Amino acid sequence: MMIAWSRCLTIGPILTTGIVRVLLSAPGGSKPSDLTRDGSELASDNLAELMSAATQAITHKLIQAQVGRLLLLHAGAVCHPVTGRSLVFVAQGGTGKTTLACTLGRHYGYLTDETVGIDADNRILPYPKPLSLRTDAGWPKQETSPDALGLLYAHPGPTVARVIILARDPDAAEPRVRELGLLDAIQAIGPQSSSLYALPRGLHHLADLIEATGPVLEVTYAEAESLLPLAADLIGGYS
Repeated sequence: MMIAWSRCLTIGPILTTGIVRVLLSAPGGSKPSDLTRDGSELASDNLAELMSAATQAITHKLIQAQVGRLLLLHAGAVCHPVTGRSLVFVAQGGTGKTTLACTLGRHYGYLTDETVGIDADNRILPYPKPLSLRTDAGWPKQETSPDALGLLYAHPGPTVARVIILARDPDAAEPRVRELGLLDAIQAIGPQSSSLYALPRGLHHLADLIEATGPVLEVTYAEAESLLPLAADLIGGYS
């Protein structure tokens, strides 16, 4: 558990605030492990199941802690390790955010594969959680440390440089890129934000972000590796 979350166990401006209590049974003990989330309790002897549930619970808690404070997007993000220029990729679940974070994170600093928190100055508060990798069984996902995957460390002050919206098409031989106007971009990103309604001037905040870093691009792709050249174009060359 500690190894998987090692990048969040640090002092600094990271997104992981709030408290989740995780109790793991002692080696050889007979008591099942349990997880407390919002007063509910999960009992299981399956460590992978507990790890997956813990990731969901911690993410839920941190989102609750930042409601009304940050623009929270259902997205992954990486940053240039030298400049801090960051690429935010917004998408629905199952669209490939984690796979893309793994791929880009071997060349750029890993920020998150799940929730991107952005302040009024377009700075990103990293959430370098374990990456939730799908298995053949589907669930529980395998919670894997960024270190185990060889992902680079992030710049200490990442800021949003570009925002893209992901769409998967297994038949796309090459990525297709389409610029979105401001209203179309807001309409596409809005449903992938957490508690936009609770953020003071939330729509203005989102519009300001788009105007400062845009245009937002809708990117249709098949394989994560095919987006490496696009990332280089948007936030700078990769290692």
